[in-house]
Amino acid sequence: MNQSPQSMRVCEGSLFSDLDRETADALLNAATYRQIAEGMTLFHQGDAPSQLFQVVTGLVKLSRVSTDGSQTTLRFMGPGELVGCVAVFQQFPFPATAIASKPCSLLCWGASQILDLIHRYPPVASNALKTVGGRAREMIERVTDLSAKGVEARLAGVLLRLASQVGRNSPDGVEITHPVTRNDMAEMTGVTYFTVSRVLSAWQRQQIVRLGRERVIVIEPHRLAQIAD
Repeated sequence: MNQSPQSMRVCEGSLFSDLDRETADALLNAATYRQIAEGMTLFHQGDAPSQLFQVVTGLVKLSRVSTDGSQTTLRFMGPGELVGCVAVFQQFPFPATAIASKPCSLLCWGASQILDLIHRYPPVASNALKTVGGRAREMIERVTDLSAKGVEARLAGVLLRLASQVGRNSPDGVEITHPVTRNDMAEMTGVTYFTVSRVLSAWQRQQIVRLGRERVIVIEPHRLAQIAD
């Protein structure tokens, strides 16, 4: 691939974590570097798992449409994260649709290509296993939250996840901003938009969060953690 300064950043995490130079170079040289515009689709729910993507810059939104036609936001994927890894590694159709929420640069591997690299390089296989295990744990936690926790606890957990995944530090706290919307938060929490707005307004009065135009600033993450637990 034609290596760019942006593409080299991926060596800090995900499949590239703790790799020796030879292994990292083999993984990087096998990749194709792509840039896609906001709103473009990486893959659709139900597509064959033909490619694995790793975000270099930008943000990717994963969403799923249920049998009744309703859409649910599952996750946002930022720099260093793998998109489509579970489907590619396990070879079943993509369970969700991936769309660029911001302009993105990506590293891409063909499915057979990345599976061959996993077989040839045990450290890459170890990183792949850790990534899949982390995603499985996250989904189990989400299902548990939806079935066993109240609205405030679920929303607190969603805000903490978003803060860690896509938040950025500001003088007032960790800022969660566009393209993540309150509607996304509602879908991830399993409640309505109006319920999310009501709870966030109450938390603003308690100075746990600060609300602005298309943004939520987490001021007191430890208090959110207490609510989530």
